[in-house]
Amino acid sequence: MKKILNILVVFTLVFFYSCEQNADFDTDDQLTGTALLGGGMVDVRNDSEGKLLGVPSSQDFATATVAIAESILNIEMFLLSGGMDVVNYDITKSINSGNDVVVASNATLPLSLSYSTTEEFINGLGISASDLRIGDVITFRTKMTHSDGRVSYSGPNDGTYKITISCSSNLAGTYNLTMISGNGYNINFPNEVISEKGIGLYKTESTYAWAVGSIAPDQGFDFQDICGALSVPEQGLAQGYYSNTVVGTEVGSVDSSTGNLQLFYNVDFASGGVDCVGTYIKL
Repeated sequence: MKKILNILVVFTLVFFYSCEQNADFDTDDQLTGTALLGGGMVDVRNDSEGKLLGVPSSQDFATATVAIAESILNIEMFLLSGGMDVVNYDITKSINSGNDVVVASNATLPLSLSYSTTEEFINGLGISASDLRIGDVITFRTKMTHSDGRVSYSGPNDGTYKITISCSSNLAGTYNLTMISGNGYNINFPNEVISEKGIGLYKTESTYAWAVGSIAPDQGFDFQDICGALSVPEQGLAQGYYSNTVVGTEVGSVDSSTGNLQLFYNVDFASGGVDCVGTYIKL
């Protein structure tokens, strides 16, 4: 194994905004408001959160209805600079780039919005919960009304927040793991803990033949759950502590009736890669 020395390099980026440089337009060709135009530079608070997670009625996501299990929205738009010529701010929402609906309004920023039900998400959009599909995108953006009546909108990366309807995922827990590798290892880890790192993103405790505490500092690997399809993104061994590559070799699966998992991945060594199959029995 080859240990990587991580060097943090910080780049400071300075942006100069002008009419030509700020090329974010809405569907009516209205320029995103900038400080130079009397508009406002708007952003979304880092701790904003939103999710619509559910269980599709089938794997045909284009037609499958979705039983929403989690509905959360807590966002806040705030002013970075400018705003001298803005007389009103709105938060609008739309689904799949459709028509905007105003859902919050104030003469100044910050402006907040909170939802806890599916009905709040779809209210005013002209759809019902049965119309929602996996992959639908609900977009919240900031609308600015100027003193002369002009209207401008936030761009896709400033003052805009998007939520994609996704499958719910609940794989965190303790498992009985059997790891079988292509070079003959057949190892049992009786209390393998899988922890949640984010929406649909998880981390194991072990990789290949390395149990807890066997290599520093953390011998687990990350994997993703997208509607029951499990994948292992390319990553460094031991959460990047070593330069050996860990990467998925085929799509794994979740048994919806038992909660058991199967993961397929490869660990790269100087002498060649080793394929591994992990079968995780839910305890």
